[in-house]
Amino acid sequence: MNIYLCTSVERFATHVEPLLLKKEACNNLPLGIINQLMTTGDAEQHAYLGVVEQDREVLYAFLQTGKHNIILPDIDGVDSKAVELIASFIYKEGIEFPGVIGPQHVVQPFVHKWKQLTNCKEKIHMRQCIYQLKKVKDRPLANGQLEKAATKDQPLITQWLKQFALEINEPHLYEEANTMAKKFISQRSIYLWKVDGVAVSMVNQSRKTKNGTTINAVYTPDQYKRQGYATAAVATISKQLLEQGFHFCSLYTDLDNPTSNHIYKNIGYELVGDSLVYVFYNS
Repeated sequence: MNIYLCTSVERFATHVEPLLLKKEACNNLPLGIINQLMTTGDAEQHAYLGVVEQDREVLYAFLQTGKHNIILPDIDGVDSKAVELIASFIYKEGIEFPGVIGPQHVVQPFVHKWKQLTNCKEKIHMRQCIYQLKKVKDRPLANGQLEKAATKDQPLITQWLKQFALEINEPHLYEEANTMAKKFISQRSIYLWKVDGVAVSMVNQSRKTKNGTTINAVYTPDQYKRQGYATAAVATISKQLLEQGFHFCSLYTDLDNPTSNHIYKNIGYELVGDSLVYVFYNS
């Protein structure tokens, strides 16, 4: 079994996309990042793109960008030995990362091996569900309308992203909130649900894959919760994206948050995969 790093994102995409596309919605994170890297051209400086081969056949892949988690895709038939070899490879390469994200069947053997190699401790940061939607259910929605955010909305979106980061315990999101708000607005990807001109909820169109797109940053401030605004925002943007030609929308939810999972199921999102996020630390 051979493991190596690609220095070209185009080469990496050629090798691994056919595997990832077999479970496209479940792999919206790695596929979306590959698409972003090919668009920005930053892969050589900001990403580790790993390929696992046996007898010249690609069996698996992994990637990491910036200072973020190692991403382990959802590919059927990958055994624990291959995942443990990836952990050993990353250790020898000296790649630094805070944690790992991926489906349970590959994340857990990686964590087990990483602990053996480093004597570190680990904890589950979040248990997630991955949902996919191909058709929005026809249901009554809360009053209001969906509008693309404008430059004048940046302070509000920054504030909401910080509050969202605190709710989901994501310190890096809190630190990057202003940069992300500016980026989302410039990309014209973030929307506000407004009632009588007042913003009450937000939703962002994130990564794109070959056939789908991902929704994230769904947030409603406490004073506006439990009035159906997030449901209305997600349902409306999902319908718009499908009408634009995307075959499906996908998103991540916190498994331990029954409210968000209930909201998405009511809209028409169906559970297609699982994801675990582990973080590592020294005692």
